[in-house]
Amino acid sequence: MPEVEVNGTRLFYQQAGEGPDVVMVHAVTSNQAVWVLSGLPDALATDFRVTTYDMRGHGASARPPRGYTSAVMAEDFRQLHAALGLKPALLVGHSFGGVVSMHAAAFAPECVAGVLLSDSFFPGLKHIEPNFGKMTIWNDLRETFAQVGVELGDTVDFARLFRETAALAPDKLKQLEDIYGVFGRGWLRQLPKLAETTCGEEVLTEAGLTAEVLAGISRPVVALYDEFSPFLATSRWLEQHLPRCVAEIIPAAKHLAMFDNTAGFTEAVQRHLKRLAV
Repeated sequence: MPEVEVNGTRLFYQQAGEGPDVVMVHAVTSNQAVWVLSGLPDALATDFRVTTYDMRGHGASARPPRGYTSAVMAEDFRQLHAALGLKPALLVGHSFGGVVSMHAAAFAPECVAGVLLSDSFFPGLKHIEPNFGKMTIWNDLRETFAQVGVELGDTVDFARLFRETAALAPDKLKQLEDIYGVFGRGWLRQLPKLAETTCGEEVLTEAGLTAEVLAGISRPVVALYDEFSPFLATSRWLEQHLPRCVAEIIPAAKHLAMFDNTAGFTEAVQRHLKRLAV
């Protein structure tokens, strides 16, 4: 994979296809492999030039000890955009990747043609999502880790997840790897590395992306939220408060629509991106 130095950090990226620029931004604890394994970049590359990259601290990119707010990562994107000579891009962001994408749309709109976000939680809107800390995917994670004697707590706590994984004995880690399988193994092995950073604390900070700033985003936004998402109040808020926002529900998904409903998610992303690219 090629790499580029931006914002003092080395980022790895991949590109495919030709046409209007699409940049895909993954979630916290993930990396660009999540897009590749879903098949979405290949599906989009018939109509777009698709760029995927590992955010700082993730995948093959460098892992600085700090700088994990959406503001810093939006600046990473802005400099990546310039370094690669991209035109104003359509951003596809999953979960925290959607927060980074919206932050970029707010503070670097010249780089952004539009945003398609997937099941994103915004710290600046936490007042409308009182159950964020008890989201279903965290409960699933907590139950899995309990099988190896690790208690993660009832509410989302990335820093604790990173610390507990880093402290696992080799046999317990192997047990978890067997549970999660081939794809999950790569995800799991990334967590101890993030324990060495401030990522766990910083990703849940508002970092300047307030409700007022969100409401002022002028670029077109597509809010794709999963049928069983804990963030449906956010979907409604975005649709009601952003001047150019369209919301849509992805059936039979609960936070990982690209895997929970690959066909439905891919169709929705293709349809909306083609509409926005006109």
